[in-house]
Amino acid sequence: MITIEEANVVIHNLPMEFDSHDFINSYLTLFEREYVNMLLENIECESIFRIVNSKIGRFLVDNHSELNIDKDIRVNSPNVRGNMTDNQNWRKTR
Repeated sequence: MITIEEANVVIHNLPMEFDSHDFINSYLTLFEREYVNMLLENIECESIFRIVNSKIGRFLVDNHSELNIDKDIRVNSPNVRGNMTDNQNWRKTR
């Protein structure tokens, strides 16, 4: 699973406001092997990408204080498969 250290690297490279899809796309770019491993860990699931990306979103929610980010509004943006879906917008607190 994603680590605090990895998440901090990703967040550092994102603008002050970003959404969960931005985070996931950046994570995929910076930590491709780790993202693929998360997909493989969930290979038996019907919707592998949805499950993994939901886990990453939950990680952000559960660790927002340590990551110095706060929830903002909900937004629609393209997910890793290019489909427009609802997700959380975030704002850096530092």
